[in-house]
Amino acid sequence: MAEPEEDASSEIRAAVRAVLDDPAGGRSRIPTLLAALDEDDRESRLSAAWALTLVATANPDLVEAVARRLADRVAADALQLETRHALGYLGGRYPERVDAVLENLAEEADERDRRRRYLELSQGFARSDYVGQSERNRDVGRTQTPAEAGSPGPQRVYREEGEAVGGPPEDARGDDARDRLDDDSGGPAADEAGGDGTDDEQDDGTAEGRSPSPAAQRREQEAELAAVADAIGVDRIAANSRFDDVQVVSRGVEGRFATVYRSRVTVDGSEEGVALGVFEPPEDADGFEASVAGQLENWAAVSDHDGVATLYDWGTDPSLWMATAFTGESLYDRLDLSIDEAVWNGRKVAEAVAAIHQRGVVHAGIDPYNVVYTGTTIADRQRPLVSNVGLLTAMRMYVDPASLLDPRFAAPEYFDRGYGDVDHATDIYQLGAVVYYLVTGRPPFQGTYGEVRTGVLESTPPLPSEINPEIPAWLDDVLRTAMAKQKLTRYETATQVARELERRAAE
Repeated sequence: MAEPEEDASSEIRAAVRAVLDDPAGGRSRIPTLLAALDEDDRESRLSAAWALTLVATANPDLVEAVARRLADRVAADALQLETRHALGYLGGRYPERVDAVLENLAEEADERDRRRRYLELSQGFARSDYVGQSERNRDVGRTQTPAEAGSPGPQRVYREEGEAVGGPPEDARGDDARDRLDDDSGGPAADEAGGDGTDDEQDDGTAEGRSPSPAAQRREQEAELAAVADAIGVDRIAANSRFDDVQVVSRGVEGRFATVYRSRVTVDGSEEGVALGVFEPPEDADGFEASVAGQLENWAAVSDHDGVATLYDWGTDPSLWMATAFTGESLYDRLDLSIDEAVWNGRKVAEAVAAIHQRGVVHAGIDPYNVVYTGTTIADRQRPLVSNVGLLTAMRMYVDPASLLDPRFAAPEYFDRGYGDVDHATDIYQLGAVVYYLVTGRPPFQGTYGEVRTGVLESTPPLPSEINPEIPAWLDDVLRTAMAKQKLTRYETATQVARELERRAAE
């Protein structure tokens, strides 16, 4: 008598053969094929997933029904790779129909985690034609005092086919976010204005032919900052934070993920400077706050590592906010490093990424904007810090992901679902792209958005040694492996990248 497992395998094989013989007539085999996706045998799952795609494509009226059943399984168990591949194939062939199914499922889902998974499936980067748990601990272990420097502002990311994609502004003079984050008191205008700055001067400083007095300027600035503080609810933020007091000292600067306000906080009688980021939820974005808050918990869990930018605190009252370390500049600002210094910086970034992964967290958005420095000079060997950990994962479901990541550093899976999901291997690729930028002074791919996308998916970037003959050939090998298009051929861990950079540089 045949064993039950043998009977099941025979039934699956028979169903697959029937579909091969007549895909259009495979409707009756769908229940058997769906059940096969839950089998322990990998071959059975693979053949069933493949057969389901044949039936659906031969019977387009079944696409929504099959996609719905596949999505239910993926949302319930993210490790169902064969099921995910089948859903990805249908999504690539019938994107609008499958996305509509996924969005409907998200609306119907009651469980937060399952709703989030549906949204991730339906609103990945591939849908916008751009790009697609962990140990948590609210306590932040490190207590360094942030440098009194400004915070870098948003970098340009162009998405139109005819425009070149780029990072930092071509001309930041007079409109640099770091300048706008500086304390507004005592600026050049105050120095040039007439009077001695006492309150005896005219309140408005409007005597004919004269600029407003320093005292009038200060009063105007104080009133403006008070209005800003009131608008973002600083008193409530302070009441719901670890800080004894929070004082906003600059107007807000719109960053990639949040509007950033330079602030002073008081902790046990000691004043420190922080960058206060306030998130603005998109319209009709149920779950936005919970999704971003979950990633802030992830960031907090890894914030005790020396290579991760400090997340001092975060909260949801009166709205979603975070308090982070000030950073004087990003990697976009550092193009004059020697090869040895570039390799050292790359190794330190790799070590930070490795520490993030060891806690079960995926960054998902590593590019030069998210590699930052606390100082404003390179006289001292300052360690690069990885910032905005995990925020891209949460926010890509609600805002245009092209505004959150420089496409020149995006992995193939951001552009094409066929390359798999965004995961730890994605960080390995983007780590390689950042090291490429460090040693060559240019991103791996350049041009219009369309040209960058085609390059990432279909070609390889110039070898670093071809750009600069002084770059050692071993770096070509390391970066070729890190930036391999297929995940399985990349380094398995960021630790391997860090060790390889250290070992080869010492030879």
